[in-house]
Amino acid sequence: MNLRTAVACVSLALALTGCSSYSDLQPGYQDHLDSRDDYEQSEEYLAAEGEYYADQQVADDFTASGWRCYWDPTMNDDWHDDYMCSNGVDNDRPYLIPDDSFVEGWEIDAAAADYEATLNQ
Repeated sequence: MNLRTAVACVSLALALTGCSSYSDLQPGYQDHLDSRDDYEQSEEYLAAEGEYYADQQVADDFTASGWRCYWDPTMNDDWHDDYMCSNGVDNDRPYLIPDDSFVEGWEIDAAAADYEATLNQ
């Protein structure tokens, strides 16, 4: 019984030692983490990103500008209804391009712009 206990203890010690030395198997990993600390995005990228998101924000005063459609994803894996239209009082979530089972981003953007133009006529 003492031999079995000794073998079990040695096996357990070897198994635990193997798990604790995982970080030694990835040389240069700490250097990779350190290099991310001084990462900065370029000014051009930040400016372009700001302009993109400025276009996506909802205007505060809809009543002066009429209807406006903006991207508002429903997270239901169906791009057809990912636009919300509002005039400040009423909201409308159109189901765009219903005859097409697969739509691309540019198609749904164009359909939303057309729908907005129709609402503002």
